[in-house]
Amino acid sequence: MPIISVEGDWLNQLLGRSYPVEELADALEQIGCDVDDVLEIDRFRCPKCQQVVEASLGAEVTNHCNWCDYEQEQSFQRVGRSTVIRLDLLAARPDLFDVGGIARALKGYLGQVEGLPEYTVTDSKVVLQIDPAVDSAACHRPFIRCAVVETPPVNDVMLVSLMKLQEALHWGVGRDRKLASIGVYDLDTIQSPFTYTTLDPDAERFEPLGRGGEPMSGREILEKHPKGIGYARLLADHQRYPVLKDARGTLLSMPPIINSEATKVKLGSRRLFIDVTGISLSAVVKSLDTFVSSLVEMGGQAQTVEIRDSGGATIISPDLKPRQMEIELSAAKRWLGLPLDSDSLVKSLRRMRLDAAPVPETTDLFTVRFPALRTDFKHMVDVFEDLAIGFGYKNIVPRYASQATTGQARPEDDVSDLVRSVLLGLGYSEIMSLPMTTEELHYEKFRLPVPEHYPRIANPKLKAMTVVRSHLMTGLMEHLRENRRAPLPLRFFELDNVTVLDPAAETGAREERHLSIVEMGKEASYASLRSIVDALLFELQRTGIYAAVAHESFIPGRVAQLSSDGEVSGVLGELHPEVIVEFGLDHPVAIADLKIMNIK
Repeated sequence: MPIISVEGDWLNQLLGRSYPVEELADALEQIGCDVDDVLEIDRFRCPKCQQVVEASLGAEVTNHCNWCDYEQEQSFQRVGRSTVIRLDLLAARPDLFDVGGIARALKGYLGQVEGLPEYTVTDSKVVLQIDPAVDSAACHRPFIRCAVVETPPVNDVMLVSLMKLQEALHWGVGRDRKLASIGVYDLDTIQSPFTYTTLDPDAERFEPLGRGGEPMSGREILEKHPKGIGYARLLADHQRYPVLKDARGTLLSMPPIINSEATKVKLGSRRLFIDVTGISLSAVVKSLDTFVSSLVEMGGQAQTVEIRDSGGATIISPDLKPRQMEIELSAAKRWLGLPLDSDSLVKSLRRMRLDAAPVPETTDLFTVRFPALRTDFKHMVDVFEDLAIGFGYKNIVPRYASQATTGQARPEDDVSDLVRSVLLGLGYSEIMSLPMTTEELHYEKFRLPVPEHYPRIANPKLKAMTVVRSHLMTGLMEHLRENRRAPLPLRFFELDNVTVLDPAAETGAREERHLSIVEMGKEASYASLRSIVDALLFELQRTGIYAAVAHESFIPGRVAQLSSDGEVSGVLGELHPEVIVEFGLDHPVAIADLKIMNIK
């Protein structure tokens, strides 16, 4: 998990009171933040980019800049020391990624203010035009949202906080800039209207951030600039690179890689232009709402930007109007086990900077209004977590359970432990593979037809994870392939659940405990594998019944069906040469896939 440092003095300044840092750290723990430590750190100024750099833990000096990657033999100039609270970032709560968002949450939890924060957004008169080229085959980064924020003059502390929030959102929402990336510029150095367009990687040049006086083309940035080298993969398939330009043709940035040196935010900047570009509209909007809201908490005033697409449609960004959902009081009491009523529910939620009101003509339904930046609210149970925090974990009175119970292992786990011990004793090593795979690996490479119906992922995030496994042989064969250069014989097993379709089940599918055993080497055969299965059945006090069977994955005549009172069943034999070759192997392979159920 990334860790951020929140300066105690600035946090107190935003809160308007002087709290001991330890008290703030305890309050942060109560609202769900993971406080790593409270300590003193030194700050240094980079002689090249003039940014403030925090010293590493335990270091008394620093000579490397995290922002421009400049390094020298002598230490940078020390500019001060401060007490900071170090927090592990929680990916589900990007609104708590920086001092502005933390101050907003603490104001409610510490009782300074209650209810929903309202953000007034005025019109900046700034316009941005989207070139359809950013959504073409040559350059696919189609989404952009923008805002203008007028702030008090930017100082060292605020500048460092902006950069940290930018990078934290890149990690927590933007998936390391893939889904969304943020650019921040000094609006007084550029001129509206702006254009989101593309450039030729080799033709147009500009000075990237940290490289003033060194114009570089887009391709040179990816090959020579530290940020370009680090994120070149995001533009590897692009023939043209996305860029932002102003009315005079000044190039603001090449997202998602780097901003330009000429338009950077610096000490004293007062008007900030913010853009978020990406391939996920949801991630783009979340990042902008969170970033702008935090700037407002630091004393800024948000303003809208008029975004015009190629089709003539107009979008006014950002939209910070509150969202809402309905929750049930009875469900909250059931989930949390708290003595809630209408008044305590409303009071607890207002403490968490939310608004709640009964739905007219009902006694159990409440409408909860929450700020746009609370992107973690997907279901009413997400609101219940805030309700419990607002009620106060310290206020929950512990009580004994009405019925005492004693935990014990499930029967199938006891059997699994015995099976595991037996196979380890017989010289086999256990593996654990992923529960999801692909049609090609799970069926086609085993010479099996892809069924009409099988456990399939409806909306897979990765092409390599589209099928929920119904046998364990795939994982073992992939493991053999990865270890094919190891000394033979190779002997592995896997013991885990698989998923099978079952119309009688409540969800249409159920899990079964399976065991798969594999051996690869010149001695691997049906006979050698059967001796292992027989030894296992003996320890389970079962007798196996074997019958010849035809199976596409195995050599005809060297495969058998196993049954044992319906408790152990499956197939074992010598894999067909075509299957062995499909997995990139060149030695005989014997494998068994068994179902182990209801053994007592």
